[in-house]
Amino acid sequence: MRSAGLLLLLAAAAWILGAGIGLLAGTSLRDDPRPTPTVRPRVVAVTPTATPTTQANPVTDGSAVSPPSEPILITRIRIPAIGVDAPVVVKGLGSERRMEAPDHPDEVAWYDFTALPGQGSNVVLAGHVDFAGVGPAVFWDLWRVRVGDLVELGLADGRVSRYRVTGLETVEERQAPVERIVGPTSQERLTLITCAGNYNPATGRYDQRLIVTATPLANP
Repeated sequence: MRSAGLLLLLAAAAWILGAGIGLLAGTSLRDDPRPTPTVRPRVVAVTPTATPTTQANPVTDGSAVSPPSEPILITRIRIPAIGVDAPVVVKGLGSERRMEAPDHPDEVAWYDFTALPGQGSNVVLAGHVDFAGVGPAVFWDLWRVRVGDLVELGLADGRVSRYRVTGLETVEERQAPVERIVGPTSQERLTLITCAGNYNPATGRYDQRLIVTATPLANP
């Protein structure tokens, strides 16, 4: 049975797909000469599970069990194919239980209620497509990535977790399958989110979201 806490997080996460990322720009993608990416939706059937936690193994000699180490946070994201090399900041839920958007156009948010690399679940990051007074932002060209492209996550301890893009899809923001996008997964997955489609200045919202998924590579 899903916990009430998970359901609350997923309800709050709907905001990031509805109004949270990339909706501050003064221009609409409708006026952009770039075509809206035509991608085949990649629907992966997974059984949502709780994000794994570190548990001590039973001991038989009575020795003390060391407490779990501190999680190693993500500090940077690189997507060589589109020239992204950006800092990653930690975000969570704000005072209204909504997913917090990155504060700056050149940074990407990792959400602290999702997994970290190596934890075997869904690692969720999001970035602006554009930004008021700036124009194109960090994920402006995310639509250009292709299946097979490399995504690298730099960790605070100097290690790098590498992922290979496996799918892109656009979803209507009003009908976004929130649990499938940001909920926990039974196997490790990287999920990148930004806005797409047409910008409505009256509502301050884009009508679509671009979702890029990737799977981990064996690190040397």
